[in-house]
Amino acid sequence: MPIYDPDRVEYGITNGHIQIVTENGKTLPAYWAHPNSGRLFPAVALIHDWWGITPIVRRMAHHFAQSGYYVIVPDLFDGQIATDAAQAMELVKHLGDDGYPRINAALSVLESHHNTNRDVAAVGIGMGGSLAFEAAIVREDLEAAVSFCGFPQRYLGRFKDAVNPILAIYGDHEPYILPPVVARLRQEFESSSKGIKHELVLLEGVGHEFFTESASEHEQHCGAQALKHTFAFLEKYLKGPVHTPLRNTY
Repeated sequence: MPIYDPDRVEYGITNGHIQIVTENGKTLPAYWAHPNSGRLFPAVALIHDWWGITPIVRRMAHHFAQSGYYVIVPDLFDGQIATDAAQAMELVKHLGDDGYPRINAALSVLESHHNTNRDVAAVGIGMGGSLAFEAAIVREDLEAAVSFCGFPQRYLGRFKDAVNPILAIYGDHEPYILPPVVARLRQEFESSSKGIKHELVLLEGVGHEFFTESASEHEQHCGAQALKHTFAFLEKYLKGPVHTPLRNTY
């Protein structure tokens, strides 16, 4: 995954851990990253995969922040990180149906945060990509949603009525979302009842995971391409940073 893109402004950033207070008064741990600038920035809820908030996810958060986004990564697993598929599945099972309410809380925080310009997108990877799909379908106040390798199966039949533009990105060797499912998703995207121009991108010669520590050179190239598509998509629908008004000092 690239950490520098010569084609866009790169901001200095602040990053660290925070607590989000949900509507029911509970706290949700999260990682955040945002530009060090006195401006209002568009916001991204970056939703991690079933591994948890790994170093790759934190670097992605930094990359979005360096590119001019205020980023929150809700920690759906409360600090736990899986090291193999069995552990990851256990974490997913333990999360149960609590995933989307936590994402919804993070999105609501970003919608009203004093350092954002109220333009908000959900961006997710794998399991997180599925939750980004759900946010795009359920919420009416997002500007966009991006799903990397998200599982669309449970939402088929609902995409055509989504009111938020969606970008879905898959490898053409994807082992879990098979070609008939991708074809149906594309069909629903193209049949939007709201006239929304959703987008579906297939990356050549790559499978399910192209944002990993062990990514091959080609997978890294595909990850870079996925991010280029993502930033181009977000820039269509989210306003860029704006200066905050000067305060009266007298």
